[in-house]
Amino acid sequence: MDGKETYRGLVEKMGNLYREMQGLIDAANENGGDMSEADTKRFEDMKAEYRKLQQQRERNHEMMSLAQKDSSIGWVDVPDAPERRTAAPKAGKKSERWGAFADTAEYRDAFDAYLRRGELVGPTEQRALSEGGAGLGDVVAPTEFSDKLFEQLQKVVTLRQISQIMPMGSWKRDLVIEGAVASVNWTSEGSAITDSFQSASTFTNTVLTPRKLAGLTKVSRELLEDAPARGPGFSLENILTNSFAKGFAEKEEQGFLVGTGASGQPTGVLTLASGGPSVGKQIASNTAITAAEVIDWVYSLPRQYRQHPSAAILLSDTALSYIRKAAATAATTQLQYFWEPSGQLGEPDRIMGIPVYASHYVTAPATSSQGFASGGGICGMIGAFDYCVIGQRSQFSLRVLNERYADEDNVGMVCTSRVDVKLTQMDAFRYLRGAAS
Repeated sequence: MDGKETYRGLVEKMGNLYREMQGLIDAANENGGDMSEADTKRFEDMKAEYRKLQQQRERNHEMMSLAQKDSSIGWVDVPDAPERRTAAPKAGKKSERWGAFADTAEYRDAFDAYLRRGELVGPTEQRALSEGGAGLGDVVAPTEFSDKLFEQLQKVVTLRQISQIMPMGSWKRDLVIEGAVASVNWTSEGSAITDSFQSASTFTNTVLTPRKLAGLTKVSRELLEDAPARGPGFSLENILTNSFAKGFAEKEEQGFLVGTGASGQPTGVLTLASGGPSVGKQIASNTAITAAEVIDWVYSLPRQYRQHPSAAILLSDTALSYIRKAAATAATTQLQYFWEPSGQLGEPDRIMGIPVYASHYVTAPATSSQGFASGGGICGMIGAFDYCVIGQRSQFSLRVLNERYADEDNVGMVCTSRVDVKLTQMDAFRYLRGAAS
């Protein structure tokens, strides 16, 4: 065997060892950042062997120093051995956020190369992408890219503006639901504590399950090649962010509010009528809403939730227009006591001091609509939205499809997100229901 074949075998052996060590690291990160005793020993043994092979490679470099300039040598560089991380990143600090390993200049450069060349990037970029969490063909978007996408979704998706956003570090996440308040009674000295629970248990649970939302767009190869030379205004990342943000926002709004739970959708907070929050008020007419009905609806929400800092009102555009008309009518008689225009751009108007939001996915007042089969559908929701949780599974990921649109000289870009939504306290919400007939 000649020198080139011997050296190639050395490089291949180093590559195989590197992939095995990286596999152990990835598995440990998925399990909270620690390895079993057996895997730890195996990792250290492979790492020691890798170091020996590195030394042998350096000796080969010295012997081939004059021949390295000759491309016929077939020399391929191999990255240094991966360093094991002893713990998974924790929430809180910027360096410990989702995809913290994707928050480096090296990773952003590798991601930029991946957008333009797909899987044809070099070993250095492959290593950086792997460190950042790439797997199964998907590449985790850099923190800057995800932050921009999240920022746009925050502006457009109604529930993202008023609900809790909870990272999901595992496939599913259990959430505690309060089933009944603690049993508290006045008790005399030396007397038994009275048990006045009205239900069998005080707590139950619900599960946030990541639901996959995926978008697909096409980018011309000319744009991929020319974007860096055109300046910041033609940033490929900005173009993709704007393109995907519009599609993701529309689908999240639909899924979070009226998702059916089928075909991969989450179960929307307005789809829970049969097993969700109570109806606070049913209006008398589907073509008008009176001030008295609004007041009854607001006061149907228990005081602790009505006065909660996260209290908000969510309405359909049609229902909101009826309420504004009622407010205008009341104003003519100096009785405008429940509608409060914000008077400031970006600030929500208020109903009886509670911020009010509208979404076109909340249905208009009708005899039969979202949530109920008959007898009046849901056209509004009031509650303390800290008890509405949106689960977000890490950052956005992207995949470059070099061959799918090759005949058009375009490159496909797939962006995926995994989210879910759940109410953790049904008593913290009340529906507004349309007229029965």
